[in-house]
Amino acid sequence: MTIFIELEEKKSELNHLSMNHWLKHDLLSLNWWILFFATILPYFIWWKLVDKNRFFEIFSYGLLCASLSMLLDVMGTEMMAWAYPDKLLPFIPPLIPADLVVIPITAMLVYQYCTRWKSFIICNIGWAVLFSYIIEPLFVLRGMFQLGEYWKHSYSFIGFLLLGSLLKLGFEQLKKKLPTR
Repeated sequence: MTIFIELEEKKSELNHLSMNHWLKHDLLSLNWWILFFATILPYFIWWKLVDKNRFFEIFSYGLLCASLSMLLDVMGTEMMAWAYPDKLLPFIPPLIPADLVVIPITAMLVYQYCTRWKSFIICNIGWAVLFSYIIEPLFVLRGMFQLGEYWKHSYSFIGFLLLGSLLKLGFEQLKKKLPTR
């Protein structure tokens, strides 16, 4: 038997276990409802708050933030630095509500309201503290997030700081190169 066939068989077993777990433990549980509302509500809030005159710029910032968040999260879960026991839907990664909704929407709001570097750094630190030292530990307590052996909330803090700062730096450089109207 080739390794590929063995991997496919294990993948099939994992999919079966994952579906059973979702049906028996996740679907309509309190954690499932938290994930559901965390996926829907932030978009309504963001739509009310977003500066429509800067929509394309802010939305582009959010898309890049979501893409990088997803990439980093997939890497972290694959390396078993952390895990998400609960899923909103059985056939999508469990990190979708965080990576494609909550993280980029809050990052877009920080970017929108903190246009100067000084205010951005202060807000970005607050954003990193919120996710690393408040939301992550609360999700650990709810059993919705598990830290791996070697991962610490402080590493997440550094990651959020770098994510926000590098995105802002990249967008500032890009705006300098774009023609003005």
